[in-house]
Amino acid sequence: MSMFGGDNELGNILQEAVKLKSAQMGQKRLTYEKWPFFVQHTLFHGEKDDFKAWRQLPFVEKMEKSDKIKDDGNDLYAKGSYSDAVDKYEEAATMVHYCYSTDPGWRKNNRGIDDDVLVLVVDEGTNEEEKQQYRKLRLSCCLNLATGKQELGEKDEAIVAC
Repeated sequence: MSMFGGDNELGNILQEAVKLKSAQMGQKRLTYEKWPFFVQHTLFHGEKDDFKAWRQLPFVEKMEKSDKIKDDGNDLYAKGSYSDAVDKYEEAATMVHYCYSTDPGWRKNNRGIDDDVLVLVVDEGTNEEEKQQYRKLRLSCCLNLATGKQELGEKDEAIVAC
């Protein structure tokens, strides 16, 4: 018998509290929930110090980092490490298309993921050539994500990535 399992009064109260809090929080992240999984995940990639720094680089350098990470993903995919490859494809695209919270303590306070403090960044560069590079990177990462998710048997996520 678990104290929190719902098979006693305290457990029932705690389960109801969790349901209520989840419903409240769900209303604060309607936009976030509409984004594809790989865009949602960029919120968490941005907490890594290296990604924070890389996102501040000039566009050309960000693209170089992105291409390197994507190539690492291709190597992992070729070795059959599909889950790790998917992570790399997500990370590669997160340099130029990502979201972040303007609340630095969003994980530690009660706010959590809140549309009111989320910013979606789409860095397509400053000229037509850079926009083409951006589109090519995003397209290849999305297609690679779809292929990796398919290999992992995650068909719904593969469809979303397309």
